[in-house]
Amino acid sequence: MEVQGFCHPKFAAVKAAFVDNFISKNEIGAAVSIYHKGTKVVDLWAGYKNLKTKDLWLEETTVPFFSVTKGMAALCFLILAERKKLDYNRKVSFYWPEFAMNGKENITVKQLLEHLAGLHALDKKFYIEDVWLKQTEIYEALIYQSPAWNPGTKQAYGAQVWGLFAAELFKKIAKESAGKFFEREVRKKLKLNLYLGLPKELQSNVATIYPISNLHRILKLLPQIIFGIGNEGRAGRAVLKGNSEVKKAYLNPSVGLKGLNAFNDNELHKQELLWANGIGDARSLASIYNVLAMGGKVGNIKFANTSLLKELKKENDLRYDWVVHKPIGWNLGFLKEEPGIFSPNVESFGHAGMGGSVAFADPKAKLSFAYICNQMDYRVRAPKTLSLCSAAYKSLI
Repeated sequence: MEVQGFCHPKFAAVKAAFVDNFISKNEIGAAVSIYHKGTKVVDLWAGYKNLKTKDLWLEETTVPFFSVTKGMAALCFLILAERKKLDYNRKVSFYWPEFAMNGKENITVKQLLEHLAGLHALDKKFYIEDVWLKQTEIYEALIYQSPAWNPGTKQAYGAQVWGLFAAELFKKIAKESAGKFFEREVRKKLKLNLYLGLPKELQSNVATIYPISNLHRILKLLPQIIFGIGNEGRAGRAVLKGNSEVKKAYLNPSVGLKGLNAFNDNELHKQELLWANGIGDARSLASIYNVLAMGGKVGNIKFANTSLLKELKKENDLRYDWVVHKPIGWNLGFLKEEPGIFSPNVESFGHAGMGGSVAFADPKAKLSFAYICNQMDYRVRAPKTLSLCSAAYKSLI
C-alpha cells in the first residue's frame, strides 16, 4: 500500500496514523486533508476505490460521506444568514407558512436546525426513492407531522428527516434548492470536487462504499448493548427495550434490503439528500472549513460575519440526545461534539458521518480537518478517525 499526496514534516504523525489505519484497522480506501493557519499542510490518499476491480484511490476520487453532508447544508443556511436573508431566531413558519400545522407554529429555525424541534422522525413510512419519486407525499408528511414533544424541551437527532425539513425550508427562503445554491456559491467559487447532487459524468470517480453487515454490527456491539456501555451500546439497548426513537430516526426513509449499499447506486448519487448524500474529496471539505477556521472569510470568499462565527464557536451546554444516546449539541446546524473526541477545543464545530468520515473547523487552533473513507466502521467515532484527529493536534505542539 503506497500513500500518495503531500504532508508537511511537522504533521508526520498524521501520515503515520494514516498508514497505520491500513495496516492495523482494515482501511480499504481513504483520504485525509488538513489546513493550518490558512495553509494546506496535509493532503493524503491511499488504498482502493474498488476492491473487486482493484481500482486505486486516486487524487480525484470522491465518496459519499453520509452525515458530514449536514455540515454542508448548515453552511448554505449560514451564508443566507450572513447575507441577511435568514434570521435563525425567527419562526420557521415566517418563511414557510404551511409548516405551522399540527403544533409546529412556534418552532424557530434555530430549534429545527439544532434538533430541538421534536421532529426527529416521520409518522408516515417512506422508502429512500420516495424522496425524489413521491415529492408531494413527502411534502405533505412534513407539514402534517406533529412534534414528538414540546419543542425545545428535548433534543433528538433527526438522522434523516432533518434533511427533508432543511431542504424545504431552504427552498422557501432562497427560491432554489440547497444543491444548486451550493454549486454556485461554494463549489464553483472554491473550485471544489464536492457535490450535493452528483453530475452524471462524474460517477466514475466515486469510490464503492463497503458497509458493515447488520449481523456483524450487532455482534461487535453485543457486549456494549448488554451492559449499556457507550452511546452505540445505549442506543442498541434502548431499541431492545422498546424505545423506538432510534429506529424511527434512522430507518425512515428506509433503504430497503440493500441497506447502506443503496449509497452505491448511481441514481441515488444524483439526488440532493441533505442529510447523507454529499459526495466529494477530503481536500474540498478541509478547504470549506478552512474559511470558517480563519474567521469566516478568506480572500473574496465570505461565509460568516463576526457575530455568526461567535455563535458557531460558542461553547454548547451539551444535552443528552434521545436518538444518539450521549451528550451532544449543535450550533446553527453544525455539530458540537464533546471536547477531546475530535478536537480538544470547545470552539470547534463541523459534522461527523456514519462509518467514520468527519470534517470540522477549529477557529482557536486555526485548523480545519477532513477525513473520508469507503470501509465503514460500525461506530461513528471510529478509532481510525480518532487516531488521525489526535495526531493532528499532537502535531501542533
